[in-house]
Amino acid sequence: MKYAHQAVRHVRAGGHAVVWETDARAWMVVPQPDPANVSDLGYWSILDLGRQRYRIAKVGPFRGLAVARIPRGNEWIGRRRAERDSIWPGPMRSVRFDCLTCGACCRSNEVILEREDVNRFKKSGRDDLLKRPLVRKGANGKITLALLRNKDCRHMGSDNRCGIYEIRPNACRHFPVGSECCLFAREEELGVHDGVVGGEHPLKRE
Repeated sequence: MKYAHQAVRHVRAGGHAVVWETDARAWMVVPQPDPANVSDLGYWSILDLGRQRYRIAKVGPFRGLAVARIPRGNEWIGRRRAERDSIWPGPMRSVRFDCLTCGACCRSNEVILEREDVNRFKKSGRDDLLKRPLVRKGANGKITLALLRNKDCRHMGSDNRCGIYEIRPNACRHFPVGSECCLFAREEELGVHDGVVGGEHPLKRE
């Protein structure tokens, strides 16, 4: 693959890379995720592609790195990331976000409750959080937090504070600030671009 070795140097220095095999076939390459860290940015980078699985390359230039095929139809995500990050030099950068001035991840989301979340609600005496209209149950039996008509989380206040913060679901407590999912939510919900998109300057609000 063209530029594979440049991509490897970038990833081994801590960055993430999209490597194109053909115009319609691309791979996400990230440092090997830490299975003990549920907020690992490499793993969340793969999740943002619509994938949950990856493999650790055993041979070749990507040996020891995590590789995931970008699903067909989602190649635009890789292009968007490359364009966005083109303004930033080097494989890594520091960010500082104030979640209380953002709240993007609490809008148009899908929070599926795990058994641990259900038990946490019950142990806290908040069985009401498991009833309608606060949740909805899908045909697959999964319980999901219900959203308001405007797609905001029902538990988010006007000040962006979470009304159930101490017992919030795992999906919320493990969601990493600065992850690809976080950056995408900021773009989609707030029109804030933390990098270049479509020729715009960083942090431009639409």
